[in-house]
Amino acid sequence: MAQFSWTDDLYTRNALIDGDHGKLVDLVNAFIRTMESGQGSDRMAKAMSDLIAYTGEHFGREEAEMERIGYVAALAHRSEHAKLLRQLTELEEMLDAGGKINVPAVSDFLGDWLRGHILAADMKLAAALRQQQHGAESELQPH
Repeated sequence: MAQFSWTDDLYTRNALIDGDHGKLVDLVNAFIRTMESGQGSDRMAKAMSDLIAYTGEHFGREEAEMERIGYVAALAHRSEHAKLLRQLTELEEMLDAGGKINVPAVSDFLGDWLRGHILAADMKLAAALRQQQHGAESELQPH
């Protein structure tokens, strides 16, 4: 099973978002490695818990930035975040209950979601943050 591969087209040019995405990729790949290796339910539960916790933190930082700039697409973006967190929590609950996991399907889902969300929603947010920053900088310039 392939791990998530970072490609240059995923850089948003926002240091906060890109830094968080790098850590998310590491956590997704750690979870995938744990699933693939069959290292046991405790290790898988820890990897899933770490992924959910950091995903929530990252989403919180993005949502705070949306709030700060009055981002027009905030509701839709937040909705995507909430849906993924629900799906991850459901997966965690299934694992905790001793359920079997379809490793290729979960791996593909996580990779596809992350890539799609970055390329669509996060790129737009990063552009809005740059636009807001550019506007704020021009207001400080003498006219």
